[in-house]
Amino acid sequence: MLLSLRHERRELLLGVREARTLAGLAAEWLRRGVSPGDLRAALTRGLPKDGVRSALGFLAHRLVEKLPAPPAEQPEPVPPPPPPSPLALIACAGPGEEHMFRPNVPWATTCGPCHREEQRAYWEDMSARAEAAPVPEPLPWRERFAAEGALAGAGPGPDVGG
Repeated sequence: MLLSLRHERRELLLGVREARTLAGLAAEWLRRGVSPGDLRAALTRGLPKDGVRSALGFLAHRLVEKLPAPPAEQPEPVPPPPPPSPLALIACAGPGEEHMFRPNVPWATTCGPCHREEQRAYWEDMSARAEAAPVPEPLPWRERFAAEGALAGAGPGPDVGG
């Protein structure tokens, strides 16, 4: 990051040895929680109006003088609770031979294949009922309104917006 400062401000050109000299100071900023982008901003913003005579001296001064305070001591992190133990094996209440399964939720009473079979049978039954007794098309809103009015004894009201 130190070597790339010259791309932002030409006067902050550093050699490899100079960058190695400053690397420890820059690393301390990063250890204190400063992001590389914020470190770059702290080093390149607000340069003197008459320019920088020595990039090494200027950056060393900035890295020392503007060093943020060390982060507050963090309390020892609390370990997360252990994952819940798996549920016990239970007998499947589905059709067919008796078999055991481990439910993924406490209220499950059938294994996956039996549950899917029950659902398939349920929806086949629902489809057969729908085909046997189709639901009539609903009345348009004006007829429904007139029917409601007739039930209430008021009769159909004046035709509004018709």
